[in-house]
Amino acid sequence: MSAEKLLQRPIYGGAFGDDGRYSLASVPCVSRGLHATRYMVVQAQAGLVLSVSEDKTEALALARQRLSAANDKRQPPNLATEQGELWPDEPLLSPVPAPAPYVSRRRREIFERSLGLCHYCRTPIELFGKWHIEHQLPRALGGGDDALNLVAACVPCNLRKSDSTAIEFVTQGAGAA
Repeated sequence: MSAEKLLQRPIYGGAFGDDGRYSLASVPCVSRGLHATRYMVVQAQAGLVLSVSEDKTEALALARQRLSAANDKRQPPNLATEQGELWPDEPLLSPVPAPAPYVSRRRREIFERSLGLCHYCRTPIELFGKWHIEHQLPRALGGGDDALNLVAACVPCNLRKSDSTAIEFVTQGAGAA
């Protein structure tokens, strides 16, 4: 179909705008063995055919539909209405408590075996607090890391005990703090 056979009239208003860039074109054709006319809505400058139909109103309606759908996609959403309220009136939820710090199984077992008390001065200690795992027979004197040699001790007792054995520390009276 050549452009010379198209009869075009510009369309103004509504979805088609006021600048006349869209046209209603008609072209003679044969449909079911009879002479007929096809109607098209075109944008000739862009070579764009928006709709084709054998009914003029149907061709215009289809073109309007496509143009309004394309315009809806191009317009940015109105964020002021779609986001809702900036500061909702609902009360804030209580903050989620931080998870308890990780305590190794061995440290927990030593703490439980000592009943939460320093082995030397019987001062209460906390599982998540500051306390030391103490060697009753220091490693420097050949003590091992086996469970029977390890006890819970508060920081001052462990630092005062240094490299002495548990028996030496207690008999010197330094354990009574």
